[in-house]
This record gives sequence, C-alpha cells and structure tokens, in this order.
Amino acid sequence: MAKPGFWNIARKKPAFLRLRIILLVLLGLIFSSGVSLLLSDSRLMAQNPSLPTGKLFYASTSVSSTNEQVKAPSNTEQLMQQGKTLYQAGQFAEAAQSFQQSARVYESQKDAFNQALALNYLSLTEQKLGQWKQASETITTSLNLLNQSKLNTSDTKQVLALALNTQGSLQLALGQAENALESWQKAANIYAEIGDAVGKTGSLINQATTFQSLGLYRRTMGIFAQIEKNLLSIPNSLVKVSGLRSFGNVLLASGDIDKSQQVLAEGLALTQQLPASQEESSILLSLGNAAFALGNRNLLQDTLNAEDNFLPSHCGQGTIAQSDRPWRKPYPAYRSLNFSQKENRVAGMQTNNAKSYYTKAIDYYQKSANTSTSTLTAVQAQLNRLKVLQSLQEQPTNEDLRAIQSSLSNLTSSRGAVYAKVNFAQSLVCLANGDREIIELLNTAVQQARDLKDIRAESYSLGYLGQIYEMSKQWSQAQQYTESALNLAQMINAPDIAYQWQWQLGRLLLARDDIKGAVTAYTAAVETLKSIRSDLVALNPDVQFDFRDEVEPIYRQLVALLLQPSQISSAKAGIKEEVSQKNLKQARDAIETLQLAELDNFFRDACITVQPTQIDEVVDNTNPPTAVFYSIILADRIETIVKLPLSPELRHYTTDKPKAEVESTLEELRQKLEQRYTFRDREELSQEVYNWIIKSAIPDLEKSKVKNLVFVLDGSLRNIPMAALYDGKQYLIEKYSIALSPGLQLLAPNLKRERFEALTAGLTQSRLDFSPLPNVADELQQIAAVIPSKQLVNQDFTDTSIENQVGSASYGVVHLATHGKFSSQLQETFILAWNGKINIKQLREVLQTREQVLRRSSRVPPPIELLVLSACETAAGDKRAALGLAGVAVRSGARSTLASLWQVDDRSTSMLMSKFYQELTLDPNITKAEALRRAQLFVLQDKGHPFYWAPYVLVGNWL
Repeated sequence: MAKPGFWNIARKKPAFLRLRIILLVLLGLIFSSGVSLLLSDSRLMAQNPSLPTGKLFYASTSVSSTNEQVKAPSNTEQLMQQGKTLYQAGQFAEAAQSFQQSARVYESQKDAFNQALALNYLSLTEQKLGQWKQASETITTSLNLLNQSKLNTSDTKQVLALALNTQGSLQLALGQAENALESWQKAANIYAEIGDAVGKTGSLINQATTFQSLGLYRRTMGIFAQIEKNLLSIPNSLVKVSGLRSFGNVLLASGDIDKSQQVLAEGLALTQQLPASQEESSILLSLGNAAFALGNRNLLQDTLNAEDNFLPSHCGQGTIAQSDRPWRKPYPAYRSLNFSQKENRVAGMQTNNAKSYYTKAIDYYQKSANTSTSTLTAVQAQLNRLKVLQSLQEQPTNEDLRAIQSSLSNLTSSRGAVYAKVNFAQSLVCLANGDREIIELLNTAVQQARDLKDIRAESYSLGYLGQIYEMSKQWSQAQQYTESALNLAQMINAPDIAYQWQWQLGRLLLARDDIKGAVTAYTAAVETLKSIRSDLVALNPDVQFDFRDEVEPIYRQLVALLLQPSQISSAKAGIKEEVSQKNLKQARDAIETLQLAELDNFFRDACITVQPTQIDEVVDNTNPPTAVFYSIILADRIETIVKLPLSPELRHYTTDKPKAEVESTLEELRQKLEQRYTFRDREELSQEVYNWIIKSAIPDLEKSKVKNLVFVLDGSLRNIPMAALYDGKQYLIEKYSIALSPGLQLLAPNLKRERFEALTAGLTQSRLDFSPLPNVADELQQIAAVIPSKQLVNQDFTDTSIENQVGSASYGVVHLATHGKFSSQLQETFILAWNGKINIKQLREVLQTREQVLRRSSRVPPPIELLVLSACETAAGDKRAALGLAGVAVRSGARSTLASLWQVDDRSTSMLMSKFYQELTLDPNITKAEALRRAQLFVLQDKGHPFYWAPYVLVGNWL
C-alpha cells in the first residue's frame, strides 16, 4: 500500500480526504492550465516563454514538473499517482494511459467515485493532447457517474465540482464561453454549499476570465472583488499563496498590471513566512512577467505599427527592416535588425521607463532561477531573462548561455522541455549563433515531441525548424517542414498555431514566385484568424506584442500581395498592369478586417458586432453622393482604394513613398497643425499628404458629383484631420463634408430624423490636476437654447448621474464637455467626471443602461444618435493614440461620435458646437457630416488657422 500522499485520495479518512481534495481543487486547476484552468491551451501558449508560439513568451507558473523517473505502479492508487506525475512532467500520452487503466480498474471494482475522478484526469490530459472529442466524451461520463451516485457526501460534491471545472475548461477551449461560465457557476455553488472557500475562489477566477472574454467588464470587476474577499478568508498557507499567484496572473492577463503586482507582492511576502521556496520562485517569475509587461507598455507607446516585419520577430522589440514587395529587393535577411530607430528613441521618456522596467524584470527572473527547486521553472526564468536582455539589446554572457544549455540537458523529456528547447533556439537566432547548433536543438525537440506523442509540441518544433530554413533561403526544406507542421496543427484542430504556419507557407511560396499559391496561403491565414477572434484578444496586448508582430503583418502583407501587378515579371520589367477588381475587393475586405482586428486587440475582447450590411450597398444608397477612401501605409508605398457611388468598379491609386518618410511627414504635419502660428510650411506639408491620398481621385469624384467623403484610415493617418488637407487653394472641408469610419462593417443603420433631446454634462472647475474650462457653462447654455436639454455641471456630473439619466429618458444626444484623453492603451483612454475618470468600458455600460432597462420590459431601446466629446485630445507622444478615439466611437454604442483630436481654447469650441447644433436642428434633411462642415467653415472664417477648427472629427454614421 502506498504511503498517504498529496494525490492519494482514494479510500482515506474523510477529514484527510477533504483536505487533499481542497488542495487538489486549487492546485489541480492551476496545473491543468497554467492559470487556474481558465484559459484554453491556445491562450496558455501565449503566456509561457517555453512555448514556441513565436511571441514574447511568459512562463507558466503552474505546479512545477518533477524530474523524478516514474516507476511501475504496484496498485491502482500508485497507477493514479503515476498518471499525475506524468501529467505534471508534461508526458501527456503516458499520463492518459495511466488514467485510462485506473478508470478501467475502478469500473471493474464498481467504484464509481474513483472511476469518475480518474476520468476527470483523463479528460484534462486529452485536452492537452488536443483530443477534444474524446475529452468531451470522457468528462461527460465522469459527470454522469457522479450525478447518478447515491453518495451525497461532501467528498462526492467536491469531485463533482472538480469535474465541472474540467468541463468548463474544455468548453472555453472550444469557444463555448457561455457554457463554460455555466459550468463554473455550478462548481462555485457547490463549493459555497460545502463551505469550501478555496474551491470557490478557483471557480470565481475562472468566471472572471470568462466574463472578461465576453466583454462584461463590470461583472469581471465585481468577481475580482469577491476573489479578494475569499483569499482573505483563507488561512496563511501554501494554498493561499497559490491562490494569490493565480489571481495575480489573471489580473496581469486582464491588463491590470498594477493590481497584479500588488497581489503577487502579497503572495511573495507570505512565502517568507512559510517553507515555500518553489512558490517563491514561481511568484518571482510572475513579478518578472509583470515588469516585462510594463516595459512593453511604455515601449509600445513610443513605436509605430510593426507591419514591416516580414518574418515574426522573436528578438525583443527591434524592427526588422523589410519591404512588403520582396521581389523588388533580395529576400529578407532575418538578422538585419533595424536598431537605428530604437537608438534614435533612447532619449525618449517612454523608452527610458521601459529600460527601468526591463531591468527590474531581469532582477526578478534571476532571483526566480536562483530560488527554484524545479529545473523547468529555473529554465523558464533563465529564458525569460534572455528575452529581456534582447529587448535591451544587451548580449548575454557565455556563462548565461552555458547555464541554460546545462539546465536544458537536465530536463526530463516533457512538453515543457520541448518548448524550452524551441524557445532557446529562437534566442540563439537573435544572437546570430550558427544554424547547425540551432537545427540540432530543434531536431532534438521534434524527436522528443514524437516520443511523447505530443502532436501540438511536434507541430511547433517542425514549424520553427521550417522558419530556420526559411531564414537561410533553403526553400524546399522550409516548405516541407512548414507543411508538415500545418498538417499536424489541423489534425488536432489547433487554429491558434495553424495560422502561423499558413502565414509561413505564404511567405515561402512568395519567395519562390508562386504568387497565386502565396495569396491562397495568406487568405487561409486570415480566415483562420477570423475563426479565433476571441482567443487572440483574451490576453492583454501589453503582456504580448503578438498582435503587432504576428497578426497585423499578415493582413498588411496580404494587401501588398493583392495590390501588386498580376505578374512579378511585369513589375521587374517596369510594365505597369492594372490590379483586378477581384483583388481590389479582397484587399478592401482585408483592410476592413484589419480595422476590426485592431479594435478587438485594443479592447481585449471580440464583442464588437459586425454589421452584415454589404459595403457597396451602404455607399450606393447614401444621399448625398458619398465616396469611401481606404488608405493603408505599407513599407514602401501608400495604397488607396476608393469606392464611388453607383459604380461597380473600385478605383485604385498608389503613391510610392518609403514608410519612414510617410511617418516623418505625418508627424511634422500634426505638429504644425497644433501650432497656431504656422503657415507656409504647414500648407506645403498638408498639400503633400493631399497629393498622396486625394489628388488622383479628384476627376472621379467630380464626375460622380460626390459631396461627402468617408475615410477608413490606417496608422498615423488617423492622427491627421482630413478636413485640413490642402490642394494649394482651399482646404478639403471647403469642398466636401467629411467623416471617419473604423470600417463600414461596423456602420449602424440610419435613424429617422426626429427632434431629439440632449443630455449635456461638463466641468468648469479644475479636477484631478486638469485645468478649468470656464466657457463650458456658456457652451451648454447655447446648446440648451437650440434643443431641449438636461444639464449636469460639476458636482452633478458623475458616472452615476449619467447612468441614472440615460436609464430614465430617451436622449438622442449625449454631449460631454470635459477633459478626456484618447490613447493606444485601453486603461489610459478616459473622460473626466467630477468623481473621477470614466474609462471606455465603463462609459459603454453607463450609456447602455437604457438598453438594459427597456429590454427587461421587452421594448426595443432607441440608440443614442450622437455622442459629443468636446474637450478631448489624443495622448501626447502616443503615435497610435487615435486608435482610442475609434475605440470610443465603436464601444460607446452611439451611432456617431464627434470628438476633437487636440485641445482648443474652449471659446472656439463653444462657438463651433453652438453652430453645429443650430445647423443640425434648422434643416431636417442635413447630415451630421454636413452640419459639422458648416460649423467648421463658420470658425474658419473667424479664425483661419486649422488649429481652431480642424481637430473636430465625426466618427461612425455620417448621415
């Protein structure tokens, strides 16, 4: 008989049994998924630095694997223990055999309780192996056994709750978030019934992450509060430390890095009171991840999009200087990192902050490695530290590399060991080590994965091996390994890795001049990305640079391929050929999809509703005649696609201009627009941008008698008000009304124009170090003179008062005259109320209170027609800040949003807003875009400089 051990829960005394099940509940949750069983395996891949997803990797802080060799079991309990040991060691195929044998023995003994428990473990293991159908059947059998059991003991209920948690993890992995939520709620109810605070905390953590993935921000925050309360009720113990670590990891994934650090620091302090060296090491690892995330956040705001990456970037945040048209130049040399951009930013404050956080991360990782009793955790910490050094462009010492190599050689064969080898191979590439050593390392990883029968790990290893051959231009071998990796990923239904190999295959086919095949592969990658929207955005983009490094470039490179001449040979010969209408339409759809993907990534959820309306129908049925401009900045050119009214053919214009020059011009123009006393140079810059985007289209616009322009803009173009573009004689706003759209797929249909009431709110006094806005009172009074209004000023303007008013009346307009900031960082995009900042997610819930109230009474709520934010600005120094404005426009729930890109003196704002509302109410047929145009012209006549009238932009429905 085996000695009583942590996992031996069969046939023991009830008190000891309950204790071990309690420990199993939380630690079992953690070891099964890395973060309390709350993420699908695809999401866990993105968190673990030893997992070769091609991203910046973060170590899982799960229960560490053991290096002890597994001995043959002498009885069923030992067989179960063997399965758990194998599972923790990452030897999932062997673990599955042990659990399956255990279940059969228990079935022959008619021991339904332990049979159900063995099947629960088997389902977890099958999930790791990507055997989703078998995992579903197995956990269903386990639940049926428990539900049919005549034993109504707390022990049975504990195992039932555990099985429900396992079912929830499977459902979430299969994209069934609502079902997962239901399973975890049932588990939480059982834990509450039997007074198990630890189990309830684990289920609450699962629920919080599911609510987060569904975009239910307030419910997520509410559950976080419950989790904190539950953790406080648990006595100081290793279980509590594990719970704090797990909660800290969830907070980090949700983007609340500061709170994550606080919780992790509490767990670390607790380890000093307990014999918990391995927990201390794991928490230090998590704290290192948090510091790394803060460094990434600061660097993110100081950089532009990473669309120049032709290959995935594993080498810190350096940019690979490549072309979107590889046939024009030699194939990309992967190791030619463009360090000059980063060196030019060294003096920037954001970059200095990033360096400080990276230094802290290195310290945490070093301490984690030094204190770890687990070889795998130590390796993960060492590999993370190596990644940070690469972000700092610091070379590791030979001693550092030898220490990692030594640790890798001591790892028992497991999934974690395979992933660690692939991760180290990525780092060796960045260090320009010889290909021979890297290939040998990856071949070892492939063989280990095959020995383990771990198809997922084998796919990763083969795929990255293919990328190594791609870098050395050995196209045949690269394609062979890539196709093998892709087949394996598709075999186990793993789209989160399949899209990477589809992209890689597209690059290889392009390198071999197979344009048709390349387009097919890129298109398949985009379609795969669409199928996993929710998985891609579940994690905080500060924690990963995966979107900009590994998602966004796929769309951009597809657009570049589609908009190239039909034959590469023609391009090489200097023969200009027209791009087919089929390619133009697919490129436009790719640009639309990229806009949606950027917003998904910004919000960290995929809850944006895509309208099924056909884009061409929107334009053709619009009055006044409207043209839509899609402009995208590629590495060596700007591409513009124009949809004209009632025209079946799209127009296409190309401006050959290096991206660096484009960005420099746009940044200088933005600065000149915000300076009140710039004239000649500002007009020249404005005319240059006009020539890039508008000039070639003018004949078509005049022929179609277009009166309104809608722009779907990309990157830094979003920071420029199109109204201020200059043709040498007049501004664009003097000829056309203008609106912006984050994509016509998101366009809400038009309301019948009716007389509507406004809810207006504003601050005239200083709050939270923001300056007073004395003219706001006059602005609100002038609005009240034009349309019926309810005013909330200063102390009366709070998030609660707005929510109460919106919930009690049907306001067509919500006008907020207050400070606000748009940022590329979700947590830094807000508007200011008297009682504090209101972020985007809170704003959405506040403004949609009416929907919730009316839906309870089965009434269809009328949407807010117009949201006006009259004193906001984009964040200084944030080159991607306009993304925050698009986020507010989409997420607020209003059909249209009128906001400012920079702050103007509130007297000019008051004058423009008053004129805007006058025009909107005097003419029942006027569009919002035309009303804004007339208001801007009114200010332009008084104050000619664009500083005063140009920053106001209309986003969304222009009608």
